Amino acid sequence: MTQLSSPKSKLEIKPSFKLWFEARGKYIFGEGAFGLLEKIQEEGSLNAATKSLGMSYRYAWGLIRDIEKHLGKPVIKTQRGGRQGGKTELTETGFFLTMNYRRLKKALMDVCKLE
Repeated sequence: MTQLSSPKSKLEIKPSFKLWFEARGKYIFGEGAFGLLEKIQEEGSLNAATKSLGMSYRYAWGLIRDIEKHLGKPVIKTQRGGRQGGKTELTETGFFLTMNYRRLKKALMDVCKLE
């Protein structure tokens, strides 16, 4: 990892970053939304994802609605319960966002680790 040390002190400084996506100059997607969509993909359920993340269901729906409003496209598709129970899946747009966020985050992390 790249670390910068002050010659006069023992303070170690290392690079860090926050990553988010914007559309038309407005925030649409960051670490929290990424974590939620990634967990939905893993769990197959919005309810299970929110419980796993310790996030309220209402907050998660609001986050998803905001993303979809700014993009003009759905990022998840839901199927109501029944005998098998409901399920939630990422749409092509949701998958595209998570895949590219993960890829870009890894690239930036790799840059910060250069010696």
